[in-house]
Amino acid sequence: MRRHTPSTLVLSAAFALLAGCGGQDDPATSTASSPSSAISSPSPSAPDAVQSAGAQRAVEFGYEGEVGPANWASLSEDYAECADASQQSPIDLAGASTVPLPDLRFDYATGDVELTNTVHTVQGVEPSGSTMTVDGRTYTLTQFHLHEPAEHTVAGQTYAGELHLVHTDESGAVAVVGVLLQEGAADSALAEYFEQLPAGTSQEVTLAGFDTGALLPQDRRTYRYSGSLTTPPCTEGVSWFVMQQPVEVSAEQLADFRSVITENSRPVQPLGGRELLLDAD
Repeated sequence: MRRHTPSTLVLSAAFALLAGCGGQDDPATSTASSPSSAISSPSPSAPDAVQSAGAQRAVEFGYEGEVGPANWASLSEDYAECADASQQSPIDLAGASTVPLPDLRFDYATGDVELTNTVHTVQGVEPSGSTMTVDGRTYTLTQFHLHEPAEHTVAGQTYAGELHLVHTDESGAVAVVGVLLQEGAADSALAEYFEQLPAGTSQEVTLAGFDTGALLPQDRRTYRYSGSLTTPPCTEGVSWFVMQQPVEVSAEQLADFRSVITENSRPVQPLGGRELLLDAD
């Protein structure tokens, strides 16, 4: 583990797992507003906020028009946090403080992954047994999904896509690992995912012996900050770890995704007074 300085910390938060996080990929409540405060005490759990794959929200949302991101907060009182301009995700990853941070240790098992079309994304529901540990805290991988184009930007640059790998710990705290995707060569680790995308919500596909660990880049340095779900209810307190090194996917693979899921990215939100950290080495 790398040197842990006072400003070094691991965010923790409770999270609401969306049925598709556009992913819905993302988290729940915490009083922590910055990385340095988020790990000092246990995060509250939010078991009632977690939905199973394929579950449908009482109030639907979208990415354009009257149900688009600008109007999410007005669709339901449960989505009120979407109007917050200071603690939301995604953000532009610019101006980060570069400091030594605790390593992320991934212990991902190969297993059968169930693909589900949630309308907002295609979600891969993970079998039990895969974990991520950071600074002595262990999170279990529950699912991954894709946003196209990417939700986080880097100094104003928008990437072709973004994978979100969603983890929760025993208390209900959530850690989301983001992997930015750039257009280039086809990615073999994601080949089966793109080739077997279920076209509708009634269709489920099993990826037998899927190696989720292969989705991660070799360089494990990350941007870290405390944010929110990137889809309604936009719950805050999510621990974000966005990989600095992007992974290449082909134009054909992205086209396969677009043939099933339309654009599903929330615009970037203000960083505000939050601390944005980047792993030094």
